[in-house]
Amino acid sequence: MRRILIVGAGQSGLQLGLCLLQHDYDVTIMTARTATELASGRAVSVQLLTSDQVDLERAYGLDLWQDKAPPIRGSRLSGGSNDGSVSYDWTGYYKKPALSVDERVKMSVWLDLFEQMGGRVVIHPVTVSDLDHLVGMYDLTVIAAGQSGLAEMFPVRHEWTARGNPGFLTAIAYVTAVEDDPYADIQTGGWIPGVGHLVSLPSYSVNGPCRLLAISAPAVEGMAMPSWPSRMRPRQQLDLMLEAMQQLPELYEVYRDVELADPKAVAMDPTVPLVREPVATLPSGGKVLGIGDTLITTGPGFAQNGNNECRSAALYLKAILEHGDRPFDEDFMRAAFAEFDAFARPFYSDLVVLITTTPPHVCEVYETANTCQAVADRFVEGFNDPADLLSWFGDEKATREFLAEATGR
Repeated sequence: MRRILIVGAGQSGLQLGLCLLQHDYDVTIMTARTATELASGRAVSVQLLTSDQVDLERAYGLDLWQDKAPPIRGSRLSGGSNDGSVSYDWTGYYKKPALSVDERVKMSVWLDLFEQMGGRVVIHPVTVSDLDHLVGMYDLTVIAAGQSGLAEMFPVRHEWTARGNPGFLTAIAYVTAVEDDPYADIQTGGWIPGVGHLVSLPSYSVNGPCRLLAISAPAVEGMAMPSWPSRMRPRQQLDLMLEAMQQLPELYEVYRDVELADPKAVAMDPTVPLVREPVATLPSGGKVLGIGDTLITTGPGFAQNGNNECRSAALYLKAILEHGDRPFDEDFMRAAFAEFDAFARPFYSDLVVLITTTPPHVCEVYETANTCQAVADRFVEGFNDPADLLSWFGDEKATREFLAEATGR
């Protein structure tokens, strides 16, 4: 029986571990917090999985909130072009619903389930020197430790800050659901001048169905969020978020009276979009493989980090099973990452440029979607299938051909 060590208990690490157990691998997970500590702590980040990724969980019986979490059937986009010549306000619908489950709920339940299924859990923070000692005891060591700490072992390959795209600070609050919410089953939001981009979506947290509010601000001078207190009481953070939302009167009127879903339902999440090398070499010469957001982090406004973590776990599982009894050498590690990188690349490269700079053909898409549901739907479904979105949205000629076909011009 092959022995695998996974360091970290987030979406990618736990999903990979739980799936490997079902294929009779000997799996150990090392993490700094118990399931109880995860469930009772503060919120962590925005967690959203679109349908293809939910299906990956379902294939292994891990979609435990399918009948509890409110479905997210679509996404509303509104705004205008940089020069004011185009305005848009429309909702595109997914082929199948997306889901959002608070990580405190999902990861605490999954960690308990991992032990119940025979996995070994070691509660202990892990250092590089610990890894240097441990790596020789396992056939493969996977680092699923998030965006900082051990992630820094992996050299940066691609960093948007070097191209003028800064990191982000995201304020997150899980709040009580609103009766008769006109956006009860869709994601909506908008740009709050001087503050950041608001996202509001249905979710599921420690006390059941709720709403997730998140404001993501680029880390640049002149934005309000970086000046918010570094230490805030949860209610103080929600008050600041609601105050900022007053600049979006339509949404503020819907959510002005919400309360926190629980006393710790907030987080301030710093994110630097980047891509790291997949393999790190320890002082002893041992090799470890990164996974999920340890290696690839996208801008929070694209809501792709949950999808990336889920897909990376599924692709690594496939690579491990197909590798059989051969050594998990560096060639294996790089080949496994290459498939993950191919899935995630559109939202850390080409699509980032197109969506943030809105060239003329992108403006045409947004404007056409005002009156053509097929365009709105295919654009939104692209967040579930980035390769398809890139195939038509990423090329001016292909875009105009699709718009002509969709509108019958």
